[in-house]
Amino acid sequence: MSSPTTAPDLILRNGVALMGGELQEEPFGSLVVRAGVITAVTRQQPKADGTPELDLRGAFVLPGLIDCHVHFDLAAHPAAFLQWERAPFVRSMTCFHNGLLALRAGITSVRDLGSTDRMTLDYSLQVNSGRLPGPRVVAAGRPITMTGGHCADHGRIADGPDEVRLAVREQLADGAGVVKLMATGGISSPGNPGLPQLGVPELAAGVEEAHKAGVLVAAHAHAPQGIRNAIEAGVDTIEHAAFADDDSYKQMIAAGVTLVPTVVALNPIADGIGIPAATVEKSLKAREIYRANTAKAIAAGVRIAAGTDAGTALNPIGCLLDELIMYVERGMSTTEALRAATVTAGPLVRRAGDDVPTGILAVGARADLVIAERDPRADLEVLRRPRGVVLGGRAVDLGWVDRTLAEVAAVLAEPPT
Repeated sequence: MSSPTTAPDLILRNGVALMGGELQEEPFGSLVVRAGVITAVTRQQPKADGTPELDLRGAFVLPGLIDCHVHFDLAAHPAAFLQWERAPFVRSMTCFHNGLLALRAGITSVRDLGSTDRMTLDYSLQVNSGRLPGPRVVAAGRPITMTGGHCADHGRIADGPDEVRLAVREQLADGAGVVKLMATGGISSPGNPGLPQLGVPELAAGVEEAHKAGVLVAAHAHAPQGIRNAIEAGVDTIEHAAFADDDSYKQMIAAGVTLVPTVVALNPIADGIGIPAATVEKSLKAREIYRANTAKAIAAGVRIAAGTDAGTALNPIGCLLDELIMYVERGMSTTEALRAATVTAGPLVRRAGDDVPTGILAVGARADLVIAERDPRADLEVLRRPRGVVLGGRAVDLGWVDRTLAEVAAVLAEPPT
C-alpha cells in the first residue's frame, strides 16, 4: 500500500472521458494512472497486473474542479472576518474542514487569496505534500493593501513601491504560490468599493517581484480605474470586477488577463441575519449590477476562470457549482462553464516549477478527476454530489469524508462573536 506522500497507480475501467481543452467525449476501456499522472486513455483493457482498479460502468470522468478564489480559514459565518480573531486551533480545524468540503464537491485544487497570517500557507504545505487529505492549494498568504485600504485590518499594509516590493518578498519567503494585491476598495470592508487604492507604481513593483519568482498576481479590482491600473501594472487575474465597463473588458482581452468573477458571493446577503449593516447595504446596491456585468464580460469574450470567494458571509466552501450555474444563466454554455472551472482555471493553480498540467484530462496531465453518473455537459446538477473523486491518482474515500465532516462540524459549530 502506498504511503500518503507517494503518488499511486490506478486504472479506471469502462467510462466516458471528457478529454482535452474542449472536454470532448471519448469512451474508454482503460484510463491508466501511473505515479499520479495519466499515462493512457484507450479503448483496450490491458490484463490486470495488480494495479488498483475502478469499474465505472459507463460513468463520466472529467478533470477535477478548480475554485480560483477561496478563503480556507474563514467559515462562512455572517460576520465572516471575526473568524480571523479565533484561536489558531479552531482556525486550523476550519482549514481541514473546508478542504474536506471542497473534496466532497469535486474540487481538487484551489487558490486561497488571503488570510490574516500564514495559516493557509501552513495548511497548503500539509495537503500539497499528501500528509493531510484535502485539495491542492496555491495560497497567497497575506493580501497586500494600502493604509486604510480593503482588508487593512487583516492584510499586509504597504505604502509606496518599495514597501509593496518588500511585502511581496515576505509572502514569497513564507511560501506563497500566488500574490494578492488590492487595486480598489471592497464591498465587505469600509469605504467605497469603486475607488482605486494601490496605484500603478505600487502594483507594478509587486508584479515585478512576483513574476521574478515565477508566481502569478491576482488583483482585487471592482471598478474601471482600478482595473485599468492593475492591467497596466501587469497582473495576471482580475478578481470580481463588479463595476467594470466595456473598456475594462477590452483591456482584459488585449492584455490576456483572466477574470475571476466570484458573482455567487453576494447571493446570500440579506439584512437581519447577522451580516454587518454596511456590507449588506453595499452588497444589495451592487448585486444586480454585478450580475449584469458578469453577463457582459461573458458576451464580450473575456477569458473567465471560476471562483467563488468562498468562506465569506454565508458563502461556504463547495459552492462552485452555483457559480457555474450563474455563468450559464448569463450566457455560457454548460461546457464553457465547466471549462471555466477546469481547463481555463488550471494554469492559475500551477506552482512555479511545476510542469504537470492541471485542469485537463489528457495523457501527461495530473490525475485529478471527478466521476459523475451522467454527462455534466447536459446537466450540471449531476455534480452536486459526485459519484467519485480522484486526487493525484488516489481514489478519495467519500464515505470517510462524509463521516469526518460531521464530526469536525461539531467542533466548529459555535460562530465567533
